[in-house]
Amino acid sequence: MSKASNFSLSIADLDNLDMCVLYKDEIRPVLLELTGGSTKKRITMRDASSSLSEPISVRQLLVPIARVAQTDAVVKDRLTGFINDCATRALLSFEEECPTDDRPRKSIIATRSFLSSELDEGGWTRAYKEGLAAWAGWFAPKGFYASAEWAALDFSSWHYPRVRGSAWAIWAEWAALSLLAYLGMDYRKRAKPDEIDDENAVAHQWAVERLALWLEEDAPDPLPLPDPPLLIRRTDPLSICEAEFVQEFYMQWPTIAAFPTGLREIGKLQLERNAGIEIPEGVTKIGEIGVSDHPVVKLPASLRTVGTVDASYDGYVELPEGVEKVESIRLYLDSVVHLPNSIRRVGSINTEVESHIDDVGVDDEDEFWEGIEEQETEGVKDYPFYDSFVSYNGRCFIKARQDLTFE
Repeated sequence: MSKASNFSLSIADLDNLDMCVLYKDEIRPVLLELTGGSTKKRITMRDASSSLSEPISVRQLLVPIARVAQTDAVVKDRLTGFINDCATRALLSFEEECPTDDRPRKSIIATRSFLSSELDEGGWTRAYKEGLAAWAGWFAPKGFYASAEWAALDFSSWHYPRVRGSAWAIWAEWAALSLLAYLGMDYRKRAKPDEIDDENAVAHQWAVERLALWLEEDAPDPLPLPDPPLLIRRTDPLSICEAEFVQEFYMQWPTIAAFPTGLREIGKLQLERNAGIEIPEGVTKIGEIGVSDHPVVKLPASLRTVGTVDASYDGYVELPEGVEKVESIRLYLDSVVHLPNSIRRVGSINTEVESHIDDVGVDDEDEFWEGIEEQETEGVKDYPFYDSFVSYNGRCFIKARQDLTFE
């Protein structure tokens, strides 16, 4: 493990990291009082968190630390050790419910080997992705997804899909979802299971203290692995934690997701504000697809059935070849849906354009619709007005249509 002095930052350092409103409005004034008004005096994480009147969550603390880790290998190693401890902490709960699935355990061991340079990044990535699939099966039917906001490239660049494949993005995927496995390990017992990252004071308190230890001069030893369940010690074939159905993936900003082994159906897929997702092969049905604000969604070739598609504010959906039926499509404000050649029926299409006549500089409604009808006749794909459209084989559908069939 890398050697380091106690991790500390000055207020000036934090200001340069372009922190969120919570920091500027509530945390910075307290830290300024702690330093006697100095913006250059360095503060440790332990001192900073203990000076606040309200406890701060580990995810909030990780925002500045992860941004420093992008350019500081020592801090990144320390964070990796801490996140792996979180996964270790969740392992016992997982193995109590899925005693024959050893993928999370192997992922934790692989991360330790990666930290000690005994395993390269490729081997580590393969191992942790197997582990994430197991965690996802454990979380089903809830989607296994977590905000990578604290591990994004920087606060002003939340376009996480654009940096996928980079070394930092690979690390961020593992870190965000492994932390989620720990913070959400008791979610089935909660009154509000959807609040998987929040309202878990005990888990956050342990994590904050453990993170503080990892950032001190002498890093702690990794948490010991619990003994494997008796079933894992046997030589019989092992069954794994898998799930065919996930109820919902609701993703905002740089959110990342893992999928359970055996996934076939998703109830609802909702993407907002530059979120991105790539649905794995094997999924054949999605009940609802909702996209808005420049999302990136890649659907699998195995997909056959889609219930509703709702795209707004620069939403874009390209349905893959093989999809034959869509119940309804609704588009609003600069959104696009591409239908495949395999499509046979769309229950209804509604592109809401009339409310945007003023926005496109067309004052006369008759003139506006005249232009629309001309485009429909000519089959023009690129619609010049400020609006939404559905395209299929060069034909553009603008007004609401019912029971469209395609031969």
